[in-house]
Amino acid sequence: MRHPVAPSSLGSQPIGEVARIVDGVYQLKLPVPFPLKFISSYLISGSDGWTVIDPGFDYLPAREAWEREAIKIGLDPDSDIEKIVVTHLHPDHIGLARWLEERSGAPVLMLGEEIENARRVWDPAKGVEPFVEFLIRNGMDEETARPTAGSTSLGIRLPERLIPLRDGEILELGDREARVIHTPGHSDFHFVMHDEERRLLFAGDHVLLRITPNIGLWTYTAPRPLERYLNSLKSLRGLDMELVLPGHGPLFHDLDGRIEELLWHHAERLDVMHAAFNGREASPFEIARRVFSDDLSAHQLRFALAETLAHLEHLADDDRAERLEGEVVSYIAR
Repeated sequence: MRHPVAPSSLGSQPIGEVARIVDGVYQLKLPVPFPLKFISSYLISGSDGWTVIDPGFDYLPAREAWEREAIKIGLDPDSDIEKIVVTHLHPDHIGLARWLEERSGAPVLMLGEEIENARRVWDPAKGVEPFVEFLIRNGMDEETARPTAGSTSLGIRLPERLIPLRDGEILELGDREARVIHTPGHSDFHFVMHDEERRLLFAGDHVLLRITPNIGLWTYTAPRPLERYLNSLKSLRGLDMELVLPGHGPLFHDLDGRIEELLWHHAERLDVMHAAFNGREASPFEIARRVFSDDLSAHQLRFALAETLAHLEHLADDDRAERLEGEVVSYIAR
């Protein structure tokens, strides 16, 4: 039996601290106020200034960590940042981009289509009512749907200067280069960066160790996120990687091994959801309550439903379930 992919000994510093990973590349573990505990921001030095990858969640302890730790490696956030790169629109990755942009004057770079998505998702004029309706349509009762939808109101301030990247583009990271690779699934236009010379993969939330990224069907995502995620995982097989630097959790070395673990995990989850019907028609929310823990917070419940929807859609595409339209959507196993 294959042994689980082991974590690297690199990046073992406590949350809130910075550490050198390889020459010119540092990891700053920024605290977040939810169960993930921290997000990794990667700081890359170069002759023209520093590149920051995923600056973190806009949260006072994270700002304090930036102030305290950056100076230890000779990075002045007010003058030394050349550019800020954001792998995707989620608040723990993009949240502090505006704060760093305002301080440093550095541009913020994302895939072009993700910039468009971010402007829609974090539009301050957009209310929660469409999301409440989405939750109710998928089987959640209104008393649960309203606090669940309300838990998404994070007030993200997007950067003023957002520069679009393209899939396949070569991006300067300090004094080296990395190829931008579009890796949809966790977000429609998530991307990773492959530094071929140093054999590094800056993986965002696409490939994590010990936990799996949420692959969900949301009001703003394109259809088939799970299919797109599995395909994009497979496309990374065979990259000559020495080290994977993810957005959360430990660094690790065996990219192909972790890809196989993630593919197996989703195959198992599809089987679990298929079995959860017990031969009867059920709403997506009913299936979510059967396959996820009973003690989820409102914040976690929305992720559970979105992930269930992505897996049910995949089962229907594989002709293992049928979607039944109505005032409340339901599925039945085949």
